[in-house]
Amino acid sequence: MDLAISGLGAQLEGYRIALVTDLHHGPAVPMSWLRRVAERVTELKPDLVVLGGDYVSHSRSDLHGLDEIVARFHARGGTLAVLGNHDHWVDPDAVAESLERGGARVLLNQHVLITRDAGVLAIGGVDDFTHGAVRPDEAFAGVPHHVPRVLLSHNPDLIEYLPHDLRVDVMLSGHLHNGQAHLPLIGPITAPSQFGRKYLHGLKRVNRTWLYVSAGIGSAWVPRWGNPPELPIIRLKQG
Repeated sequence: MDLAISGLGAQLEGYRIALVTDLHHGPAVPMSWLRRVAERVTELKPDLVVLGGDYVSHSRSDLHGLDEIVARFHARGGTLAVLGNHDHWVDPDAVAESLERGGARVLLNQHVLITRDAGVLAIGGVDDFTHGAVRPDEAFAGVPHHVPRVLLSHNPDLIEYLPHDLRVDVMLSGHLHNGQAHLPLIGPITAPSQFGRKYLHGLKRVNRTWLYVSAGIGSAWVPRWGNPPELPIIRLKQG
């Protein structure tokens, strides 16, 4: 998927971000499946891997082996991560430690700068919208306004609360699992959002920001049905 960003340097034209979200390691998502996802990411050769939260399901035992899975994700620019609501339910500090042991950098209202010669891109990340201290302005503190920005937020509802004067070119999220299971005549069975199905899945333009909500790759409780997992690659273009 190509997203055009104003002011993106020519050196970053075609920069590819793999969005991996809602792993939900636990009874419903075995290690073998997560290893296959990591293998597929490597095959796709992204410039950067971003992990969008909810790495565990409901128990501290779900942490076992998480660092080993995270270590399997490879990209030229490394792996960045944010936390989700399930991570807070289990133990946010323990989840963050597992991610960092696996080689990911956890962004809690922080950013990193991607540079290629004169081209600069800021990747920011916030804590979980419903359980953490979410400060998108702090996440991009010190970043000049002309620098293009990508924001990672597990929950897409944040899009409605971004400060009006904060530049965010792209926001990447998960959380909603695209409704988890799609039943005949009923459709998606769940939409844990303040805004119902408004940001259930896919690409939206919200004011000056592109929002992409991934269906994710795992399941916290009921199996997916009529709703395949998703591993989107976001390619940034000059616009």
